[in-house]
Order: sequence, then C-alpha cells, then structure tokens
Amino acid sequence: MSNHFPLEIVEEILHRLPVKSIVKCTSVCKAWNSLITRQTFIFDNLNRTIQAPNHNSSLLFHFRKLISPGDPCSLHQETYSLYSSVNQQTDQLSVERFPRSLLSEPNRYALFVGACNGLVCSADFSPLESSTIIIWNPSLRKYIVLPKPITTRKKRGRQCLGGYGDPKYDIFFGFGFDSRNNDYKVVRLMNDRCTKDTPYVEVYSLASHIWRSISVTVPQYFLGGTTLISSVFLNGALHWLVFRYAAYDEEGCRICYRFILSFDVIQETFRELTLPQQQPDEKSFTSRLLPVEGGHLLAMVNHVYVKRRRECVFCIWVMKDYGVTNSWTEIFRLDSGLYGGIFKVLALTSSGKVVLMLHGGAVVLVDPIKESVEPVGLARVSEVFVSSFVESLFFLNKEPDVLSF
Repeated sequence: MSNHFPLEIVEEILHRLPVKSIVKCTSVCKAWNSLITRQTFIFDNLNRTIQAPNHNSSLLFHFRKLISPGDPCSLHQETYSLYSSVNQQTDQLSVERFPRSLLSEPNRYALFVGACNGLVCSADFSPLESSTIIIWNPSLRKYIVLPKPITTRKKRGRQCLGGYGDPKYDIFFGFGFDSRNNDYKVVRLMNDRCTKDTPYVEVYSLASHIWRSISVTVPQYFLGGTTLISSVFLNGALHWLVFRYAAYDEEGCRICYRFILSFDVIQETFRELTLPQQQPDEKSFTSRLLPVEGGHLLAMVNHVYVKRRRECVFCIWVMKDYGVTNSWTEIFRLDSGLYGGIFKVLALTSSGKVVLMLHGGAVVLVDPIKESVEPVGLARVSEVFVSSFVESLFFLNKEPDVLSF
C-alpha cells in the first residue's frame, strides 16, 4: 500500500500523525524509514507542530518522592508525566524513571536542567565539575551523554567565604534551541563569588558534540546560595532569575537588585530584563520564573507580605510585548493560605490554570475562575520540576552517539 501514493503525499500524511505513530511507520518499508529518519523531515515535523494554531503542547512534570522519608540515604522515586490542556488529562510517560545507570551513585537523583522542542537536559546532583549531563528524548527513550565541560572549579582555602576549602562558586545550566542553525545548546555558567571576575561561560553544541568557552560580557549576578536553578526558554533565549547587591539602605543593610539574566542562544549574548515594580507596602520573600504551557509567555511569581493587610500572597505576572516594551501585567493573586497552604507556584497552563505545590507535597491544578482543584501526579512529593513540552522526533535517526534505554 505504501507504493500507491507519491512520496510527497505520504510525507504530508505522516506529518499529521502523533510522534509514536510516526515511529511505528518506520517499519512499513525502507522508503518510509529513509524518509522519516532524515534530519530534514525531523526538523520540518517540529516546525509544523510548533506553528500549528492549536498545537498539542503540554507541561512536562518531573516528580521526585522519597521512598523512605527521614532517611538521608533513601532513594527517590522519579516519575515523568505530561499534562495537556487540549486533552484535559494527565498521561504518565512510558519512561517513568530517569535512566539511573547513568548516575554517579544509586542515591543521586536527576536534576532537571530544562526541556526544549521534545528534548530534556538533565544532570546528576554530584560535584558539579564531574556531573553526568545527558540530553534525552522521553518520548523515544533515547539519549546521549555529554562530554565533561572544559572548566572545573578551582580549589580554594579558608580565605574564601565559608572556609574549609569550599570553592563558593555559583554554577548553573540552561538548555535551548538555536533556530538559525537548527542546533540544541547547553549553556553552563560558573561564577566565583569570592572575586569580581567575569563568569566562565561554556556552550555545548549538539550539532558539533563539543563544549567551547566563549568570551562575552556577563552582567554581575548572584544566586543567593542556590547552586543550580532551572531556566526558562522563550523566544530564542534562556532566562534565569538572579540578583546583585545594588547599594545600602538607611539602616546600613545591603539592597538586593533582582533581575532576569537572559542569554540569546543564537547571538550568544547576555542582557538584563527588569522585574515588575513592587508596591511600597509589600515585602518580597521569594520569586521564581514560571514555565507556561506552549512556551509563548514569560511569567513569574512573587511571594510577598502585604503590610497593610497583614497577609502573604503569591502575585503572578506575565510579560506583554516581549522584546518590544517588556512590560509586566499582574494577572491575579493567590492567598498563601488557600487549599491548606500553598508552598510553591510551579507553572501556568494555556487554559489559564495554575499548577501549585501545597504544604505536604500534593501537586494540584487550580482554576482561579471556577475555583476547581484537581490532583496531578504523585502524592506527597519532595520536589517537582515543570517545563513546557512538545513531542519531537529528535534522536530517531540512529547516530553513533545516540543510545536507548
């Protein structure tokens, strides 16, 4: 039957199928296999999926749950799930666990670096100069292991903050897609807190399979003790929420200036984006960037104490006119005492729902308008990572570095 239609017609039909169905079609005949595994077909399929008016984007959840709470050596149960606003359902992926054989030790867990165009970047939570970093496609159960980065942490003595040979570096990663060169890139920043030296910046190219150091101007930043944070990829750029000390107030306390550090993966340049203006009677506790289903908006949440009302609220903002005015709009507020106590705001869906992690470890989807609440994933989780996700065919072609699990 595969010979009854011109190959051009077959290609159009295949592009309209789900990823899993396309993979099955590689077994139909040699001609279909050759067509589907071509890089041009894989990139074309991704572009069609993203550009479709109502493409089936999802939120990818990575749940971690301690098997024996209270035991520091306890293993983590790890589960990945997809939530789609289009289908109004949560599906557990066929791969429930990170490929643990790649980790340095059995009780180490996968750190979610980021997801982009169907691929996920993860690393183990080991000393960062020797971390195992992989890029994998959870839909196809295929992955590659990245070579070690070029720059490692320097050993320092007691002269550095904290002493005891603690190097006191901020190190974090980002994962994005270079649409100009059809290339996935992992960005690694290493910032020495003890000096004002320019941070080390390294970029890994999936196309060339190498790390390279780049000389680029980086705004001074700190992470406030966090050694690894997840990034948000949007409009060809990676975004991290960071801060630096700006000045001293009247009481002699240092003022923190918070901002978004942005990295353009095509131009490989950094810039700063400002955060929403905080009200005079509000004191900020924590802030974080929020993934948005579909990856079409930059969003953030600010946990603040409102002095005049003596209450804590989560303020959720989205950036309008990204790259033009970069103006922020507050879309709603959530009292931190709702639903038994909100611990974190995790993400936004394309249908306007909010993903929350409650005190006690429950993860729920909340509709602020209808005030409906529905559970997502495991109960009593210890940590959750969320990212916008769309399935793709990357790693389908059997390159030497691509492995299966």
